Amino acid sequence: MVHRDVFPIILASMVLCSGCADPPQEEMMQAETAIQIAQAAGADEYASADFRAAAAALADAKSRTERKDYEGARASALDALQRAEAAKNNVEVGKRGMKEVLDRALIALQDEWTQFGQKLNKRSLAKAQQTALEEARSTFDEGIEYINGHTEAGDYAGALSLVKYVRGNMTKIKETINIE
Repeated sequence: MVHRDVFPIILASMVLCSGCADPPQEEMMQAETAIQIAQAAGADEYASADFRAAAAALADAKSRTERKDYEGARASALDALQRAEAAKNNVEVGKRGMKEVLDRALIALQDEWTQFGQKLNKRSLAKAQQTALEEARSTFDEGIEYINGHTEAGDYAGALSLVKYVRGNMTKIKETINIE
């Protein structure tokens, strides 16, 4: 008879303890490390969608841990780990894509500068315009040097930002000299 009385107690204990899982500390640490490695590889710039998804999954894992939903937290941490690894693996693809965009933007920028110079050759400029043009040439040349430096260092996102900056300066000088 004792065995029959103990069985319901054991069963109830098993059911109650099944909800007593431990927080997924190891999985969380692995996910955090994977995200840091992905970021160090440039995933935040070159595989940003994957990187943001990994960070969101990790945030979800932390939130679930706070709510003591340890199984959900474990699943989210593992999802974050997989997404961070995918982000890291997609960095090179993202870099190649950005390099192609950069190359096209740089060619367009240099073509625009050449056309600008051709238009200037057909005009006589006032002294103030000549001074502004000399400053613009210097700024353009410096900008190209910086762009090339970033490109050689593999910082295609930085180089592309500089292309936009140089193009903005070129637009200002065109307005100053009144050439479209």
